[in-house]
Amino acid sequence: MSKTRQFTKIPIKIMRISLAQLFISILCISFANAGNVNAQEILGRKVSLTAYNQEVEKILEQIEATANVKFMYSPQLISASRKTSISAKQEKLSVLLDDLLRPLKINYEVVDSKILLNRASTTNIDAQVIEQTIKGKITDAEKGEGIPGASIAIKGTSKGTVSDENGNYTLTVPNEKAVLVITSVGYTREEVLVGNRFTVNISLNPDTKNLNEVVVVGYGTQKVTTVSGAISTVKGSDIEKLKPVRPEDALQGRASGVTVISSGSPGSKPTVLIRGIPSFSGTDPVVIVDGVPQTLNDFNSINASDIESMNVLKDAATTAIYGVKGGNGVIVVTTKSGSRNQKAEVSFSSNYGVQQVMRTIGVLNASEYGAMLNEGSTVSGGGLIFKDLSTLGVGTDWQKQVFKNAALQSHNLSVRGGSDKVQYFVSGGYTGQDGIVGGGDHSNFNRMNMTTNLTFQISPKVKFLANTSYVNIKSMGVQENSFNSVIGSALNFDPTVSVLNTVPNTVGKYGFSNLLLSEIFNPLTKLDNSYNESNGNKFYGKLELQYEVIKNLTLASRFGYTNWNNTFKSFTPLAFYGPLNVENSMNADGSTVLGKHNSVYEAKNTDNTYTFEAFGTYNFKINESHNFETVLGLSFAKIAGDAINGSRQDVPFNSWDFADLTSATGVNTATNTNAITMGNSQYFRKNQSYFGRVNYDYKDTYLASFSARRDGSYAFGTDNKFANFYAGSLGWVISNEKFFPTGILDYLKIRGSY
Repeated sequence: MSKTRQFTKIPIKIMRISLAQLFISILCISFANAGNVNAQEILGRKVSLTAYNQEVEKILEQIEATANVKFMYSPQLISASRKTSISAKQEKLSVLLDDLLRPLKINYEVVDSKILLNRASTTNIDAQVIEQTIKGKITDAEKGEGIPGASIAIKGTSKGTVSDENGNYTLTVPNEKAVLVITSVGYTREEVLVGNRFTVNISLNPDTKNLNEVVVVGYGTQKVTTVSGAISTVKGSDIEKLKPVRPEDALQGRASGVTVISSGSPGSKPTVLIRGIPSFSGTDPVVIVDGVPQTLNDFNSINASDIESMNVLKDAATTAIYGVKGGNGVIVVTTKSGSRNQKAEVSFSSNYGVQQVMRTIGVLNASEYGAMLNEGSTVSGGGLIFKDLSTLGVGTDWQKQVFKNAALQSHNLSVRGGSDKVQYFVSGGYTGQDGIVGGGDHSNFNRMNMTTNLTFQISPKVKFLANTSYVNIKSMGVQENSFNSVIGSALNFDPTVSVLNTVPNTVGKYGFSNLLLSEIFNPLTKLDNSYNESNGNKFYGKLELQYEVIKNLTLASRFGYTNWNNTFKSFTPLAFYGPLNVENSMNADGSTVLGKHNSVYEAKNTDNTYTFEAFGTYNFKINESHNFETVLGLSFAKIAGDAINGSRQDVPFNSWDFADLTSATGVNTATNTNAITMGNSQYFRKNQSYFGRVNYDYKDTYLASFSARRDGSYAFGTDNKFANFYAGSLGWVISNEKFFPTGILDYLKIRGSY
């Protein structure tokens, strides 16, 4: 019995234990399922959030408030003070946390309705974040629509992609520091830091600024969308980035239809062609600086940092108002000025660079040169000039001898600002450029500028403008663009000759050839005997009075002036170029060749240009749809100048230090009448002109322009002193029409001129 009772108790005890374990297990499973359900609900909550460059702790606080959750973490452990950026619109909390925390190497876990944050293991993390794939959408900021064909590029690389037809894109970036550059026609450019994001959505703003910009035309301005003529504009900010020595260099590649061909010498005038070669009498376009006519030569006086904009007028419709002077095109330059109620703005820039020849022209080395001379000599019946070619070797590369690293620098300081009554812009600058041929000791350009632009608001209707600039230009140059120039000699001179003179009892620092008779010289000897200097001072500017008679009717009178004074001196010394060279003025022993002399030349030029213009502008509308812009005026101009020059032989000691007309001792004789020469010249020119223009547009869609100028000049002859110049143009902005499909082009205009 007892055994039986004991037997029956054991199963009951075991059963009680099993039931308890089962109850606990079911309870735990229930809690676990409840926990999973709770975690899924929390991480599935939708969140909208935008934070740029904020601390992680602040972003987590925003998520807590938005998603009604609570984070648990150690700020030190997860480095909560780090800054990052995130953007989400109705995203699941899990997606948001992945985008936010994964790049920061932070893990998260939902525990009892709270989200626990801790630092992730660093295993393989670095390998994962070396490159990351991002995605996003490019949209119109105003319409919210996707922008197809937008360019998304990684700044500083050639890697990028374009958005699809819905504006979506995918791109792999090297790291979180990558910067995306987003561009699309008709929209402003944007740059965005990727940061710790895997989804980067970007909104682009329509670029309406370019469509509302005003361009400067002859005797007025026009909105760029209503211009029916051919005009190209280069902004001052683009010019300043290039740091050109001469402003017209900035037109190359930035103004369509304009070709700028540099001559190579520092600061020298380039050839500027507007729409090809316009005439046989000359190619230089006229230059208008703040309304005052100048020439292309005067561009070397303008500091590029002082320019607000340059507008190139290219067709007859835009240039006819300047008459005969505008036949080769017109470059209109507007310099900077102050603004009303602008605080003083001080700007300083300093730049220094080095110019060098990137590639030289291939020429024969000494062995190849010797072989050719041997062949030519034997074919013509002579003997070998060089008995053993193996002794010649490579020889001298004369291009490497004459080309030097040359400095290029500019330093500019300006102040601009203004009150309600007076606005000002004051600047000073220095520009220096050394030539790569011979270096700065033989070729250079140095310019100092000072500019003051003042505007006085005398009364609500009267305005007075005074622009004044002073420029000092000093320069030196070498012979160029000829067969016997320094570069011409470097290409053709004997490579078997050593750089330095190794022949005993002969004059000269550099080697010479025993084979050449004329035209070709040792380029270093040519450089060593090049002496010249130029020093010029220029004042130019304008005085202008404007009076607003009634609204939109303004009368203006403008007086422009340019005064240029320049002195020039050059010296031609006695020189020895080689025993057979017929150009020698000095023998090998240092004595003077019979009948040869050194000489000094000096010249002084003065040029004055004065212009006076009076004109009125009247802009009006009819029925708010018909817009008219009119101008009518007259112009008087006078250009006068004089020059005096002289030369004299026999400069003491054959030295540049004594090269002066008063130091030279040459005297004219019956056999030498050129020992002393003197000359002078004068010139003047007057012009009288009348001009007018009418611009019309209907709702910014249908455009028309007509201009005329009547030029009077003594150059036309006594029987026909005046000539008339007419031009017209039509334009049609098709993109403003209702039938024009949207989404293809933002702006389309057809125009023609005659």
